[in-house]
Formats: sequence, structure tokens, C-alpha cells
Amino acid sequence: MIGIEVVKEARPETLKVLAWLLPQLNPTLPVPTMERLQAIVADPSVTLLLAWDRRDIVGTATVIVYTTPFWVKARIDEVVVDEASRGQGAGTALVNACLEIAREKGAQVAELQSRVSREAANRLYKRMGFELRESNLYRMVLRA
Repeated sequence: MIGIEVVKEARPETLKVLAWLLPQLNPTLPVPTMERLQAIVADPSVTLLLAWDRRDIVGTATVIVYTTPFWVKARIDEVVVDEASRGQGAGTALVNACLEIAREKGAQVAELQSRVSREAANRLYKRMGFELRESNLYRMVLRA
């Protein structure tokens, strides 16, 4: 049975778990610092989640709810489940928890993105009802 926990406090143990999980999603990005974790936890628009299987943390996800001129949107980011625990429901549980939080915060639409190479994740998102959009995603790094 997968359990989901909202991170309410920046703790060294949480930082250690993120340093283990997040490189499985993108090994080229630096892991968060304690200062970054504290900022995430303090930001009312951001909810950081951890997925538990028995007593082990097996995944994480982040949901950000914000307002645009057209929508109250939820963006689901950094969904990652430990490689050894994939296919056992943690990804589904994390995304469902993100969607529930988004609804509670008044979001009208939820969006996420995933690399094409993450085939299992893309199948999961489609199975859960997300629709692939024709769009160009542009990025500019403002600070490293």
C-alpha cells in the first residue's frame, strides 16, 4: 500500500531522500540545498510530496498552483519513483495526490510535461486522463 505525505518541514532526512531520487529523473541537475528545500516548504503555492511503501520512501512529486488571466492552473513537476519501485502504484498515487491538492486549491486545469524517452511515465499520464498537447516548450535559463 502506497502512502503519500506532504512535506511540511525542511529536514535533513528529506533533503537526503531528494538527493537520491531527483537524479533518477535528471542526473544533470544539481540536487536542492537545504535553503532551497526551506523555500519550497515555505511557499504556499508549492506542495512537495513523498510516497511511502511500507516504511521506505519510494518517490516524490511537486505541485504548484498559480493564477493566470485565463485559469487557476496546477503544474505537476518532478514526479519520480525509485527505479526499484516502479510499476507498483507509487507514480499513480503521487499524481492523484497532486490532482487532489490542485482541486482543493481551486485549480481548473492541471499540466505536466515528460520527456518522450520516459515511456512508462507517458503511458501513465495518458492512462490517468492527461492529453498530449501540440505545443512548443521554450526555456531560458536566467540563473544557474
